[in-house]
Amino acid sequence: MKGLIEYLLIGLLAVLVVGSLLGALFDRPVFMSYAYSESMTPNINRGDVFFLNPLSRNPGVGDVIVFRANGKWTVHRVVLITGGGYLTKGDANVATDQVGSGIPPVQKKDVAGKVVTLEGHVIRIPLVGNYLQGGLDNRSKILLGVILALVGIIAFSGDSGERKRRSRFLRIGFRTLYLAVAVILIITVAMAVFVSWESVPLEYAVTSAGGLRDGWHLPGEEFSTELMVKNNNIYPMLYYVSAHAPVTAISSPSFQLSGGEERTLVVNVRAPEKTAVYSTGVKITAYPHVLPAPVVSWLYSFNPMLPLLAILFEVGVMLWMIYLVTGMGKEDVVRIRRGRGSFIGRFLEVLRI
Repeated sequence: MKGLIEYLLIGLLAVLVVGSLLGALFDRPVFMSYAYSESMTPNINRGDVFFLNPLSRNPGVGDVIVFRANGKWTVHRVVLITGGGYLTKGDANVATDQVGSGIPPVQKKDVAGKVVTLEGHVIRIPLVGNYLQGGLDNRSKILLGVILALVGIIAFSGDSGERKRRSRFLRIGFRTLYLAVAVILIITVAMAVFVSWESVPLEYAVTSAGGLRDGWHLPGEEFSTELMVKNNNIYPMLYYVSAHAPVTAISSPSFQLSGGEERTLVVNVRAPEKTAVYSTGVKITAYPHVLPAPVVSWLYSFNPMLPLLAILFEVGVMLWMIYLVTGMGKEDVVRIRRGRGSFIGRFLEVLRI
């Protein structure tokens, strides 16, 4: 029973870690999130971490949901379901989001899931979100995932529990060590790809004095600006460039650059009619050229994350083939003496190794 509980706890931890990593990759909450305002007080306070059921995409009146509105994720309660979508409201707010904040009715595609409750009360961890908001970026979440993955690999390495308690040494076999190295390598590849992704702002002003200075344009005027893209890696990369209105055209929406090569793009923009200062983002997504360009383009047409997942899958298959070719298995390659008084000894006791 004790072993079963340990497996269940580590399995739950794995689900939460994977959910956090997927949330970082797809820029959306998966299994848990946190509140960054007081709009749901007292049921969810600012900084409270709560859990999410991503499979529940058909909420009813009274359910608390997480949805995307105006470019950010919000947790509010469904108060009415209409033909145009869900009407939502924070428990501490006077008016609905559709009246008070001008948010249109929430569509099903914008719902990330339903908040998990127990007998009508939201299951939450107080204040933890304040630390997540201040310190953990996507890279830190990925690093945390690596550490937890390695801890899990070590925790399940070795022999049976009785033999572990009698042994004076922790023996790490080739298979365990190879798996740890493979995890680090795969996540390193993912981080290397992330570094090549960026959103470049194009700033300009719409004014009746358009043309008097660089970056000043008349209302409704269509103008062109240049954007330089450089491959700072030593290997070839496939690039995909996209943008929303008011960008009307990009000279090369997809192309390949060898290591150190650069290309200048021409971006056409139609200035809005309202005079103001604007900043338009141009998204640049790049992938190592390890898959055929038509395959990458096809996957990219569905979701920018799919080519990356395909690349990571390819790396995983290659590492698995290398492992099979070596023919090595449980041979011990590392032996760590168990000292109960040492830090390592106490750490291993916590892991029950």
